[in-house]
Amino acid sequence: MVFKKLDKIEAYKTYGTRIGSKANNKAFDRFVFKRIPNKFTILNIKVIDERIKLAAKMLEGYSRKDILLVCTLDSAYYGVYNFSKLMNFSVNFGRYLAGSLTNISYKNFFEPKVVIVTDPKSDRRAVNDAKKINVPVIGISNTDNSTSFIDLIIPGNNKSGNSIGLILYMLALNMANKEEKERLERINIEDFLTKEII
Repeated sequence: MVFKKLDKIEAYKTYGTRIGSKANNKAFDRFVFKRIPNKFTILNIKVIDERIKLAAKMLEGYSRKDILLVCTLDSAYYGVYNFSKLMNFSVNFGRYLAGSLTNISYKNFFEPKVVIVTDPKSDRRAVNDAKKINVPVIGISNTDNSTSFIDLIIPGNNKSGNSIGLILYMLALNMANKEEKERLERINIEDFLTKEII
């Protein structure tokens, strides 16, 4: 299913992608639509969508084998799995061992040219490793995240597996070649978020 403009907006609402934490991080002011005092922040859906497109454009400059996606959130498993299989990205799912990008003696040593993290806070070891080897980082970031060392922020709710999965689905849609786009068009977003389908 490909989202039309209105459907896309509804999807960002339905899967809670626009819900930020109550933290008042000034670096996020440009991404915020509205703050509900002492409760939560509502992120700007238009900006989320624009940043996903910007990330897709940036990633198109890299070979897919040189891109590493890092995610520690268990509830995002299906979205991460389906995205990585469809787009042929390398993934570090679950615990990330510090040094995985810097210590060649590690079993899972990897030399990416760009790193995507789904939460700069829980994926901080990957962010620190990327910084050490001067590799750019794209981060799905909530309002309570530090944006230090994140080269491109995709604002969004990174506490929800469905929200992360939807962002990855949208990223895939913007990066997909003709064949991948045809496969995505046959996939129901609910299945993408809840099953191994690819």
